[in-house]
Amino acid sequence: GGAAAERRWCVDTRGEPNQASSRSAAIAPTLPGSSPGGIVAWRMGLIQHKREAYWFYRFLSLGYDRWVNPLFWTPEMRTQALGAARLDDPDIEVLDPGAGTGFTTEGIVARVPAERVTMLDQSPHQLERARRKPALAGCRKLLGDAERLPYEDASFDRYVSAGSIEYWPDPQRGIAEAYRVVKPQGVAV
Repeated sequence: GGAAAERRWCVDTRGEPNQASSRSAAIAPTLPGSSPGGIVAWRMGLIQHKREAYWFYRFLSLGYDRWVNPLFWTPEMRTQALGAARLDDPDIEVLDPGAGTGFTTEGIVARVPAERVTMLDQSPHQLERARRKPALAGCRKLLGDAERLPYEDASFDRYVSAGSIEYWPDPQRGIAEAYRVVKPQGVAV
């Protein structure tokens, strides 16, 4: 209560990309368990979906690792998150969709040989930055869409994605794709 009121994200991802945030604001008062002033619906901004992300990252990729990651995705956070991926076998095949400049991928290749890691991103600009990182030289790099993965069922032992789901117009489809390409005993994080 009081000044420490709880704030929650409320984003409806249905509809056209630019409609999602206005719908979110409209549905917030009707959410189960909500009360007047109990839930704050935030309007999403510039990089709400893939189309906006493409143009945003065209320019942001120039300083992404230097200025953005230190604020939102630190090496310590990456290490902790990758623990859930169970990257303990050097023979596993790993997919990193939404790989961007490869910050998360650098943590993956510290545990799995780069030749067994595939980076996929919808931004050619972000992947170009990743190509410049020596640790990622052996990784396969592919321009592609996390909601339409160009792989057969059960192709990967691990699916590790960090920081891209917010750009997927249909997150449920992207998650379904993750589980489609992961082997039955695999892990998706």
